[in-house]
Amino acid sequence: SGLQKKQNQWRRWSEKIIPSLITPYLVYIRRSVSLQCAPDLHSSLGDNSHCDGFCRLRLLAVTCVLFDRAFCSSTFPVASVPVPLQLMMCGLFACAPVTPSLAVDIRVLELVNKLFTWMTPNSTAWCEALETFLNERGYKLNTKDSLRRCFSNAYHWYAVLTIMASDYVTKFVHSRHPSEQNVSSEETSGTLQVLSQPSTYLHSRCLLCFGGNDWRDHRDPGIKVDCVVCVDACFTQKRSNNPRNGRTQDPPNPTPTVFVPECDVKAMEDHVSACRRGGAGTSKRPRQPVEEVHDSYEKGMRIPVSVLDGCSESFVAADEKHQKASTRFFADTGLMALLCRHDRVLWLVNMTSAGEKQHYALALVKRLFEHLPPDMMVGLLYDIGCQLEHSCRKWSLLDDSILSRISFGISVFHVYGHQWPCQIVYHPRKRVGFGLSDGEGCERLWSALKHLISVLRVSGYHQWLFVLDMQVRHLDLKSFEASGQWLVRKWMLCQKKKQVALEGLTEVGIEEEILREEWAAQVAHQTKPLARESKNKAAEAIAGVLMLEKTLESYQTIIHDLERRLINNNVDDVTTFNIQLDDARARYAKSADTLARRRAALGISQRADLQQLKKDAYLQVHMNARALKARLHDRLRQRKFELEKLERSYRNTVNELNLRSHTETSIKRREPTILKIVSTYNTLCDQLYAMIRQRKAPPGAIAPLHISCQGIFQLDVDNEIWQDVGLEDKIADPPPWLADNNVPHGIRLLLDHDRCVEEENRLSRERCVMQEWMITDIMIDDDMAFHLEKRAVQLSLACIEWESRVRPIPSAWEIPNSWGPLPNDIACAAHSLHHAMTARSLNGDILELSEEDDDSASLDAGVGDEVDLMAEVEEVAYVHEYRIVDSDS
Repeated sequence: SGLQKKQNQWRRWSEKIIPSLITPYLVYIRRSVSLQCAPDLHSSLGDNSHCDGFCRLRLLAVTCVLFDRAFCSSTFPVASVPVPLQLMMCGLFACAPVTPSLAVDIRVLELVNKLFTWMTPNSTAWCEALETFLNERGYKLNTKDSLRRCFSNAYHWYAVLTIMASDYVTKFVHSRHPSEQNVSSEETSGTLQVLSQPSTYLHSRCLLCFGGNDWRDHRDPGIKVDCVVCVDACFTQKRSNNPRNGRTQDPPNPTPTVFVPECDVKAMEDHVSACRRGGAGTSKRPRQPVEEVHDSYEKGMRIPVSVLDGCSESFVAADEKHQKASTRFFADTGLMALLCRHDRVLWLVNMTSAGEKQHYALALVKRLFEHLPPDMMVGLLYDIGCQLEHSCRKWSLLDDSILSRISFGISVFHVYGHQWPCQIVYHPRKRVGFGLSDGEGCERLWSALKHLISVLRVSGYHQWLFVLDMQVRHLDLKSFEASGQWLVRKWMLCQKKKQVALEGLTEVGIEEEILREEWAAQVAHQTKPLARESKNKAAEAIAGVLMLEKTLESYQTIIHDLERRLINNNVDDVTTFNIQLDDARARYAKSADTLARRRAALGISQRADLQQLKKDAYLQVHMNARALKARLHDRLRQRKFELEKLERSYRNTVNELNLRSHTETSIKRREPTILKIVSTYNTLCDQLYAMIRQRKAPPGAIAPLHISCQGIFQLDVDNEIWQDVGLEDKIADPPPWLADNNVPHGIRLLLDHDRCVEEENRLSRERCVMQEWMITDIMIDDDMAFHLEKRAVQLSLACIEWESRVRPIPSAWEIPNSWGPLPNDIACAAHSLHHAMTARSLNGDILELSEEDDDSASLDAGVGDEVDLMAEVEEVAYVHEYRIVDSDS
């Protein structure tokens, strides 16, 4: 059958043809000088066209597609030497493993291979354009099968060959390194063997995080984070169901992958299910009266249960039952990634559930710790890091040997959606060890992969994995080349932030020890559980009912205003208006349901108190202020996430200019409502302050702070919008962190300074690791001389780039001046780089060492241009320096 034939071809390609083509491919790359020129197509046939026995040769007709022409050749005999090998010796790649009808110039395939990593892969469009191009020049293709099918096969297996050949050279080089041999022997000697260094796999994924001669060199015992990673899920990378069982139609590829095996993910899913079924606390406790319910900490957590519940309600990702993708229409619903702080992919997980299940993240974490030494600490940033830590500690989802080595945090962008106590504990700018890492590398990865969404939606399973693996390799190469630029940019940004923090601390004039004591007191106070006394809990329940009533009234007013606009035909955009009206009605229904449940939970005495408290003017204004503050929090958080939602909604329908215009218009439309809420809230604060002066308030009452309209839309983590002073806690003698404005400002500056110092130390270590890796990786061997020399040239160019970039960063420990390459090698590489720069300058182009801009690029605007200019000057000086060395020698 056709399926069996395809599987046989796939097996023959994987097991015989591709392994046998690795050495001939490397030979051809050497002969053609890295595809700069093509040898004579018939020069390599030689003795392959005869048979050793008395046999009758059968010549095979193969259509050859070159850069400038196409022709049919019948000079390829079906003999002892496989036809794909004969074609490879001529610089062509076959479309089939036995009797190919089409062969494509390797230079053409290399061009397509590079092209499809920078744009959406589309073999159909390429083949139609190629066929039209050749037809217009008089070359008519008469292949047995369609050009698209034959060319797609040739391109796919050529991509497989390039990957395996690259890995072959890399393994050959690493086999010459004593350090690599020691780590490899530890990994292969047995599963119970304890690693002394990060695994070879992690070393290959990111040399800055997991490289170096010894990761323990100059390790700071006070900072309990040795490496920083981030986890996130993406539900835009879906794959549709294939009714013909696509996994059998699409056999696996023989290339390595960054995807965690499905069996490991399934094992973690079963483990999580078993822990939740049999762990402590699985049985539901009976509903208790309000007087008996109390808030508390759970084992190992630094924030109370009430805060965790609030964060869980705020984030859809925390709800595993929420459906983000339909399993009816999609076989694979999304991806979850584990990245290091340099945005290098460590592992990916293929998700098949409708929601964001925790076992996917746990499978990635477990896989990471299998490749780490037992004493290496990890900082983990996740959108719902608080919920993940809570689940791990409550249900014992991870071993203590792993959980005790993880410092959980929340990525910078998503932390604003969490409760304030959660922010001061899990914000990476407030937590020790994270430096200036933002944890948003996954978001940048999803942006880099967005051009694959459409083509992978209908692909086969293994083809889906293969294309994603190739794109990850492409991103790895870009990140590797820009490592020096990344380090110096982070260093310049760190120095700038550190200088601002030091100047601010000098201006504040408060001792560092006092600021640290006040910060510890603030954290302890704002993360403490709610009062346990039954009297306070009853009062809190009553206050909650009153606040919900006011909230319900505000939602009802919004609904009436919208309906009045509809009646008066005062609607600009019907679609947006319907969304607003449906949203308001949904919020009203949810609030009404919550109010009904809380009223039912009140006892008889509390209901009587409720009627009496409704007549208290101070409490009425107080509850109005709390309701407005809650609404303001909600509106600002929605606005913070609005830009991301609009990008995902309109990314495939409008261009970037229209997207920006639409986003700005939508956000500006909502600003007057938010400013009106701020104005109303400040008026209520004035009323509360007047009642306190008139002694109409309870003893010890504190007026809440005003909210400034200036800077409110920035939603800074330390803005007064988060401080609920006077609305919840009643403090007779406010502490300095609450009463003195200089203290919280000084605390913020002190924390910024601490994170900058951590970032400095980490960047200095990474700078030394980079140089140590360069010294050990420059090795020339007699075998594979050409490819090792080619690798040496590439590393020499990287050495020039890295050394000039990281020169301002001091070394964390003593390290030699040499970076490894010989002076002559650097001189030759610098000479070629100088000529390339001169040619570009003559053409009016500006030299730009490419790196994908990330979210932090805007923070140091103006610094990058100066750094690039200085780097160019230094590189030119580098050329002249080694010219002098050559002349002296």
